[in-house]
Amino acid sequence: MKTKVMIGIAMLALMFGSQAALADCFVGGAITASHNPDPEGPMWMYTMVITWDTGNDCSLSYINLLMDSATGTCGCSDFRQALSWDDPCGSSDGYLMDCEVSYYSYLECRGDDTIPEMDGILMKFLPIEDTCLPGPTGTGTMFFYSDLGPCPVDEELLSVMNTDAQGYCLGYLTGDFPCMVCDPVDNEDTNWGNVKGLYR
Repeated sequence: MKTKVMIGIAMLALMFGSQAALADCFVGGAITASHNPDPEGPMWMYTMVITWDTGNDCSLSYINLLMDSATGTCGCSDFRQALSWDDPCGSSDGYLMDCEVSYYSYLECRGDDTIPEMDGILMKFLPIEDTCLPGPTGTGTMFFYSDLGPCPVDEELLSVMNTDAQGYCLGYLTGDFPCMVCDPVDNEDTNWGNVKGLYR
């Protein structure tokens, strides 16, 4: 049985050079579940791999994982109890130099003011380094943990977004997510199909 978790990814882009409109872009990814190799930690390790291409010279600034809408069935406390992560929690290749970008993560319970439509409970992934930055294209691998076993995600309710100041494109996440008792659900007012129609 697929879980009705609504997960979206927002990637804010840093601008290099002149302001450019968002060209054709691609974002997508998958979450896989495996038993945690650390016997002292939570039972399950979730690995999220995201690939992006902004379609221009915008560099990735941060990633948002939208886990439930503001009017959804889960509260921030549900995700605090269900999820944990290390610091750093993941990495990607660097831009303009041979380096590795590390990321830290935290829960944001009131959405992202930069993206008004992304109003809900987020897990944010931010680069730690000031000098080594993620580029316009790349692949990032993030890890989080849970004692809750995996449920297949319903990819029709998942979205991946990449944004600079002008707009963003949508993609899909596939794979697994911890089976939440509160069962995050899609909401018609924040359906990413509706959001996509606003930003073509």
